Amino acid sequence: MTGSSGFAAEEAAQFWRYIAGSLDRLMALAAEQPAGVLRFRPPAPGANSILGLARHTLANARDNILGVMQGSAGGRDRQTEFEDLDPAALVELWGHLRPELEGVIGTLTTTMLNETVERGWRGPIARREVLIVVARHAAEHLGQAELTRDLALGTA
Repeated sequence: MTGSSGFAAEEAAQFWRYIAGSLDRLMALAAEQPAGVLRFRPPAPGANSILGLARHTLANARDNILGVMQGSAGGRDRQTEFEDLDPAALVELWGHLRPELEGVIGTLTTTMLNETVERGWRGPIARREVLIVVARHAAEHLGQAELTRDLALGTA
């Protein structure tokens, strides 16, 4: 790896900071909130709990970074991502997954960011765009989880 950040490309390091920042905050919510807050579902169609959002967001990051970025279309079971999970197990999973994701992103050169990979039924996509999708997705669900926490605490 080159560059002052230890990443092959500074752009990849910037993507990682945003992705990891959102996922770190999401996992902090899972670690710090009581069970009732973590499992609360806002009274709106299709709303999810903090645990569901966190598990889904990790699965998305894992699938896109470890799968799609490396040429695999992945094989997620999206429905199970929203099933209940022990918060400690989720935080532990992130502890194992975080360095793995960072390692993959850390190897990406600017040339590799421009290369196209297959994203399953969605078709070809540049690796850079995969990172944009993961960063946007993580930030979106972090915001939803924080709002869910606020709603849960407001109704407690």
